Amino acid sequence: MVRRGYGRTGLLAQFLGFMLVWFGGFLLVPQPAGAVNWLMLQGVERQSDPLRFGGFLLLDYQYAGGGDLPAGPFAGSPINSGLVTPNLRSSAESNLRKLQLGVRGALTDKINYSFKTISGNNTATRIDDHNRIRLIEGSITFNHIPGARVRLGMFKTPAVEESLGFVPPCNYINLTNATNMLMQERFFDSDGSDPNDVNNPGVSGCCRDIGVMVFNSFDFKPWELTYALMLANGHGLNLQDDNDNPDLYLYLAAERLRGVGKGVQREGWKVFAWYQEGQRSLDVGITHQERVFRRCRYGVGTTLLWQNLRVESEIIKADGMIFAGTDGGAVPGTVSNNGNSVAGYNVFPEDQALGWYFDVGVQIFPKFWLNARYDRLDLGTETSAERQFKTLSLGVLYRFSKNLRGKLTYEIRSGSAPRQSDSSVTNTILDDLPNRFAAQILYLF
Repeated sequence: MVRRGYGRTGLLAQFLGFMLVWFGGFLLVPQPAGAVNWLMLQGVERQSDPLRFGGFLLLDYQYAGGGDLPAGPFAGSPINSGLVTPNLRSSAESNLRKLQLGVRGALTDKINYSFKTISGNNTATRIDDHNRIRLIEGSITFNHIPGARVRLGMFKTPAVEESLGFVPPCNYINLTNATNMLMQERFFDSDGSDPNDVNNPGVSGCCRDIGVMVFNSFDFKPWELTYALMLANGHGLNLQDDNDNPDLYLYLAAERLRGVGKGVQREGWKVFAWYQEGQRSLDVGITHQERVFRRCRYGVGTTLLWQNLRVESEIIKADGMIFAGTDGGAVPGTVSNNGNSVAGYNVFPEDQALGWYFDVGVQIFPKFWLNARYDRLDLGTETSAERQFKTLSLGVLYRFSKNLRGKLTYEIRSGSAPRQSDSSVTNTILDDLPNRFAAQILYLF
């Protein structure tokens, strides 16, 4: 028996229909609306603040479920998804995940700046099995042109809401599968075809890039419109460009403001759309022949913050350069049972993917939120290697004070290969996908 998926067209139509009903309901019924304008919040400073120091400390405990692979060439070895990243050595770990230090402010009434560094045990700082201090943001914004602010440097790209607002003040400990696999870019040398090449990635892109962005927001009470256009290297946190083809980023958002709260607590309803496209160089096949591939991502979404209710939803479409996990679900570097290959990372350079999530949070009493999020990712939708991942995340968030927060999240994870038989190696492995628990303390300063 073969498991049947929705198919690319059916799944996309299903979700777009859901989003149309969702948007239409709000457009037809007057709503007190709510969301954060991340581009203005992160790229513009008050003139009265020439120098502001700040940062955060992030401590967490994660239990990824553990377990061994039940089938395939690496059967009996640890399953990759059952271990805690980025080390992939244990199913349970406590970590100083992130320590971010930054300074920002206004140089003049027309120029502002932002610089941030990060350390800790995470995919941005862990290089060659050691943790380093990295520059995570360094930018200057020029506000001389009416209607067009210009930001230069390294910073978060205008795209998915989840990445723009991730840590702090995000409501969950881990990213959705869609954002993690499709937007959190890893930079590989090859596609993983060589059975003796682990194909370890470089530094994670962290949804950032180096370039120039033109952006601004316009007030049409009660609406606020925001746009952004960016040209960048397309190489994440790496300080050098690996080709001569810049990435293009486009972003457009409309928010209906309620006039309550400010900053990340501003109440309102936002709809947004974004698009990004670039090229990547990648060695393919056993012979490691270098080729250039198109990498395209685009999506739409909505967010609502209204009194004690928070609702968010996004859809992400990916075309080209699809990160596809590891061989047989094994830990990279694991030797196969027959000794003829090692598990490595894989990339589908010409395949596609589709991901989406729906997230609801309710503040049941002051400072205490209950959160529930469902996310789905269809990976490699154009071939028989297609896999579907579904995760239900249940969480709580408590604000002990203005500067201290605690979070708990439990993730119920499942997966399937809809174009393969139930008894296939892939489905046998995905049937054993472990759940994950995480606890986190965040201190802002």
